[in-house]
Amino acid sequence: MITESELSEKDKEIQNLIADGLLELLNPDKSDQKIREEIKKKIFEIPKFNSTKFMLYCNSMRFYSLADNEAIVRKIIEKYQVRESMLVKKSLFSLAINVLVLSIEENKFENIDFYIDFANKVPTNPDLFFYKSAMTFFTYFIQYKKNQDKSALQYCDTIIKSFCLVGMPEYGEELQKFKDKYK
Repeated sequence: MITESELSEKDKEIQNLIADGLLELLNPDKSDQKIREEIKKKIFEIPKFNSTKFMLYCNSMRFYSLADNEAIVRKIIEKYQVRESMLVKKSLFSLAINVLVLSIEENKFENIDFYIDFANKVPTNPDLFFYKSAMTFFTYFIQYKKNQDKSALQYCDTIIKSFCLVGMPEYGEELQKFKDKYK
């Protein structure tokens, strides 16, 4: 479909890259290092951090090491956090949340304060409520992991319930599965 579309050749290349990246993420057991390296290279050939580059990088963060992701996301947040665009703020939250998820999966919490501080400095509003809630879940979960603070898990459970109550039960279930897996 992409090949037959009326997109420019450059846009076709980017769309094919996005498709390849998503297919690669769906098959973690059969990873193709060549495709991963090509995606990593192409992401940073895109001249500006526009919405496509944000999305492509956010979806491909698993192709990078935790240390690389921490460095890249820190630079992106430092550069773009003063923007007023809601799309940029949502993108920055997505990146920060992904860093927390990767940190939990690797049980490495040394460098996470920057991302939590960033999220705490952004005022909550209806457009960011989902992102702030997810960030809060992962922040409390890290608190539990670092200090074995069981009260932090109660906050996680409350956030999971709130997602279910407001009509996002699938996301609540995903958070519950994540919590159960990494607890």
